[in-house]
Amino acid sequence: MNFHYFQHPHKFSTYTGEEQYCDLCKQVRPGYKGPFYGRERIEFVCEECLVHGRLADVGVTMNEGDVASLRRQLEDMRPDFGQEQIQELVQQRTAELEYRTPHVVTWQDFRWPAHCGDYCRFIKEVGKPELNQLAPDANGQGFFAEHLREEYRSTTNIPDVWGAIRPDSPEDNSIAYSVGVYLFQCLLCQEHVILWDCD
Repeated sequence: MNFHYFQHPHKFSTYTGEEQYCDLCKQVRPGYKGPFYGRERIEFVCEECLVHGRLADVGVTMNEGDVASLRRQLEDMRPDFGQEQIQELVQQRTAELEYRTPHVVTWQDFRWPAHCGDYCRFIKEVGKPELNQLAPDANGQGFFAEHLREEYRSTTNIPDVWGAIRPDSPEDNSIAYSVGVYLFQCLLCQEHVILWDCD
């Protein structure tokens, strides 16, 4: 299954291949554990139901988008659009993220980043090897600092965080380190956006 905003859902989300009871379709299938946000109590959703946005039927979401940034970006990029057109795009893209996108396994919840008027695609959790590889000059610490989500920059002590970033390249989310670094990519310009958190 392909997800617009998630590159490797079977490796870096709450996916399990172990068949479980889906709270939406009542079938026993592989799928996704929570967290789920909303009034309905949902423990598990099968992949089929998630792909088809069935969470919207019960008003339950899996993610929270940075809606304010998305709207600002669309207003800046599309001055020819009226507020109704902007709002329609925001609603469409946010629905795709909230009702049809798996949850990233992180220590803390976050608002999903937007770039160039759309939500970014989550690539994977990364360690120092990936960051060094992505940097044109092999300076992973510099790449981390440059691509860190803007509001994180003023509160992040780059050398301290860099020292705590995992030294390996995670293949999935089965082994967690105290500091997690999450790599996103803009769907339009391909720019990387990085978020990090800790336990």
